[in-house]
Amino acid sequence: GAAEFQEYLSIIISEADRLKELVDRLLGTPQAHDSEEFNIHLILERARSLLSAESGGTIEMHRDYDPSLPEIHADRNQLFQAILNIAKNALEAVTESNTPSPWVRFSTRAVRRAHPGSKGAHTMLRVRIEDNGPGIPDDLKDRIFFPMVSGRAQGSGIGLSITQTIISRHHGWIEVESEPGHTAIDVILPFGDTP
Repeated sequence: GAAEFQEYLSIIISEADRLKELVDRLLGTPQAHDSEEFNIHLILERARSLLSAESGGTIEMHRDYDPSLPEIHADRNQLFQAILNIAKNALEAVTESNTPSPWVRFSTRAVRRAHPGSKGAHTMLRVRIEDNGPGIPDDLKDRIFFPMVSGRAQGSGIGLSITQTIISRHHGWIEVESEPGHTAIDVILPFGDTP
């Protein structure tokens, strides 16, 4: 109805504004990002509901959050874009491959990890986005976060490159596990501004 259309329209307008601001920031000079304290689950739920609307409810959107996690200190809009890019890829993987009983799962955990190149482990946030799609081909696994690399006919390959940039700016990194029928992409981030 009209109310539903109005709601979609307002989502589209706010997304367009957010994307313009994000592109301006990413293409502009690197500056201190707008860090704030927030609950990571707020942006995961926002991404989940956007993708649920995009898929018309045809894909199961699971969540498995650890409610005891502390707030994260980060740029909310940039982190949302990074998570959304990964989740969109998961959604496209299960949609375009006609996966039977397709699903995407968002989960969070606190994990002990050593930042690559540093000594000693820290407690970090792990955001995992999983899907039961066809998996990432071996020849793409190590390159999917490079610009212009895409496994999709109509993919530009720019989304995951932006994601990599955003996560690196937040002193985090991305880990990929994939096999036919299951892909898990982990975003590892410090809870504070630095690990």
